[in-house]
Amino acid sequence: MESLGVIALTVFFIPAIALRVAVRVLYGRQPLAATDFMHSLLSLASTIMFVLAAVGATAGVWVVVVPLPIAAVMVGLMVLNRNRQGEHRALIGSLATAAQHGIPLPECARAYADETMGDTGVRAMALAEAIERGQPMTTAVKTARLWMGTATKLAVRLGERLGLLGPAMKQQIDDSQNVDVAIRAAVGDFFYLGNVLLVLYVINGFVMIKIVPVFQRMFEEFGLKLPALTQLVIDVSRWYVQRGWYLTAPFAILFPWMFVVGFLYYVGWMPRDFPLVWRVFRRFDGALVLRGLALAVRRGLPLPEAMRIIGEVYPIRNIGVRLEAAASQVAAGMDWLASLRQAKLISRTDAALLAAAVRVGNLDWALEEIAESAMRRQIYWLQSILQVLFPITLVGMGGVVCFFVVGLFLPLISLIQGLS
Repeated sequence: MESLGVIALTVFFIPAIALRVAVRVLYGRQPLAATDFMHSLLSLASTIMFVLAAVGATAGVWVVVVPLPIAAVMVGLMVLNRNRQGEHRALIGSLATAAQHGIPLPECARAYADETMGDTGVRAMALAEAIERGQPMTTAVKTARLWMGTATKLAVRLGERLGLLGPAMKQQIDDSQNVDVAIRAAVGDFFYLGNVLLVLYVINGFVMIKIVPVFQRMFEEFGLKLPALTQLVIDVSRWYVQRGWYLTAPFAILFPWMFVVGFLYYVGWMPRDFPLVWRVFRRFDGALVLRGLALAVRRGLPLPEAMRIIGEVYPIRNIGVRLEAAASQVAAGMDWLASLRQAKLISRTDAALLAAAVRVGNLDWALEEIAESAMRRQIYWLQSILQVLFPITLVGMGGVVCFFVVGLFLPLISLIQGLS
């Protein structure tokens, strides 16, 4: 017997209890003076139902209860990661403020460790000791195993290379936190949408494979004519079982991957170097590059050198390689805006605005403003996709549910009328 059928046996608990209550009401608490056939039959039926329900519950332990610890571990990892990210972000924010005001970083880290209990305090002390041993900030944060997003990693690496650690960290931390919250909400919506679609896909597949054929055989045995909509449901189900599942197989692969990507993002293990992943966040990465260029311009570095340095320290190698190639093209005589456009890090409008900023001499300000605009566009782009997908998905789900529910309910009315 299949696992879902075995689990369905648990519903026998209800009629088993009902029979026991009926026996108690009919015959009372006192033992019978003589053997009563109906009493024995009802008691035996109730006992058999209890046994079947126990078998179904036992099977449910393996199919339903066993995955619960896995779900609990996943939720625990998400909560732990979010709390740890918040604590590490607070520590890095304190270090950014200290670096900006000339306060020694080891003293700031030790002060933070004195005020913080637990794992984050231990990591803050490890960071302070690493810096006191002469390790650069980029190495010290690895020694302390601090969690840092792409923007913060770039700020630390680039700020240390340019000698502007405080301004670089403060520049990225102030805005990256807001952007991260917005992107996290969008990814969470995609995560929810993928799970809803996956559940709908599984339920519809089960209905078409298991339920619809039973309905068809049942009505054929009664010799009743099926309604047109029900016959359409049967035809669609037969087509799906025979050939249609080939067309929906890609969705069966896509929906679990949406779940995996959402889970990896929430626990902080998102592989941003994957081609599809970094392309989704390309505007965000382009904005980080422009912010880095703004710092380098204020530092007085030539643009080819600034692009090369940012490419070397950028945390995502796909972006770093593109930026280094663009720097080589600029050094060979190509326009720097054309090279960034070719690397798909800025748009045509961004290039026109930056060209105008170069002519009037406020390039660093323009780089900052365009970077902020690019981050907003990244968020608006994700939100616009969700605003389109959610209504379409809800209407589609409602249509599918209505199609199957009405198609399977109509023959029940015909059956009742036929029996009456």
